[in-house]
Amino acid sequence: MFTQKLGLVLTFSFLVWLGATLFFVLLGDAVLADPAEEPFLLNFLLLEAGTALVLCLVFFLYQKLDRSQYAVIKLGIWGSAIGLLIDTFSLWNHPILFPALSKGQVIAFAIWMVCAYAMYLLIPLMFSYKK
Repeated sequence: MFTQKLGLVLTFSFLVWLGATLFFVLLGDAVLADPAEEPFLLNFLLLEAGTALVLCLVFFLYQKLDRSQYAVIKLGIWGSAIGLLIDTFSLWNHPILFPALSKGQVIAFAIWMVCAYAMYLLIPLMFSYKK
């Protein structure tokens, strides 16, 4: 059933969001480049590669805890929905959450975030395809 282990999926979803947000609160100024600057593409690609690796690890761990048939797809959907909802408020209140980031870095964060959520939805499909 789709709602089995709902508490686990909600907890994982929140922790993934919290981990990503804390990463950018603490290191965003160092890793985000304004999209108009030259190092943006390299920084963006490195961040997305790191994000993909972390997400694969998260899905691998989640699959060990929830062995139901569509566990990783459930995490991808719930995690994306919860994260996008919370990130709406994060971006809305970026001067409070990300005070060290310039406007360009906030745009870079939003660009990273869009691609990260695409991976959050697509990587589970690769995990379920392997089964």
